[in-house]
Amino acid sequence: MTIDSLEVVFLTTIFILPGFIVNSIVDKTNPPKKYSESIYFLKCLAYSVVNCACWSWLYIIAFRELSKHIYILFLLLVAITIIGATFIAIAISMLKYKDVVGKILRRVKLNPTHSIPSAWDYFFSQLEPSFVVITMIDGNILRGWYSGESFSSSDYEERDIYVENGYKLDDEGNWIFDEESKGFYIPKDQIRCIEFKKGAQIDE
Repeated sequence: MTIDSLEVVFLTTIFILPGFIVNSIVDKTNPPKKYSESIYFLKCLAYSVVNCACWSWLYIIAFRELSKHIYILFLLLVAITIIGATFIAIAISMLKYKDVVGKILRRVKLNPTHSIPSAWDYFFSQLEPSFVVITMIDGNILRGWYSGESFSSSDYEERDIYVENGYKLDDEGNWIFDEESKGFYIPKDQIRCIEFKKGAQIDE
C-alpha cells in the first residue's frame, strides 16, 4: 500500500470513526429508544459531521505544520479524533440528560418528547443510592439498598434488576440489614412496582 492510498484510508477512517465513538458514549449514558440499523448509521454519520465541523481547524493546523512528517501527523490526527469525539460525546450526553433542547422548546409552547425513552431509564441513569421496596407480581415484598454495586438493565426488553443488599423488618417495623443476604435478583416479568425511599444505608 502506497503513502497516498494509506492517506485515503486514514482520512476516511478519521471521518467515520468519530461518529461511532460519539454514538456509543451517548447511548451508554442516555439509553436510547430502539432504532433500526439505518437510523444507527445515519446517527453515526451525523455525529461524524459534527465532530469534523468542530475540530476541522485542528486538522488544518496539523496538516499545515506536519505535512512532511507523515507518521507523526497520523498519530496526532488519531489523538485529535479520539479525544475530540469523546469530548463532543460528553457534551451531547450532558445536554440530553439535562433535556436542554426540550426545555427550550417547551418555553416556546412546544411539547417535545423527552430524550430519555422511559421512566425506568430516567431514574436508574441517575444512579442515586436509595432504599427500595419492590412489590412482586405474586404480592411478596422485597426490601433492599440500591447503590453502586446494584444493577438495572438498560435493555428495552430486559427490565430486570439486581439489588446489592437485602433488608427485613423487625417486629416494630424498623428496617434491619439482613446479614445473610448477598442481594437479590428479580426478572422483569416478576416486578409489579418499585418504591424508592430516602435515607442513608443502615450500618451492617
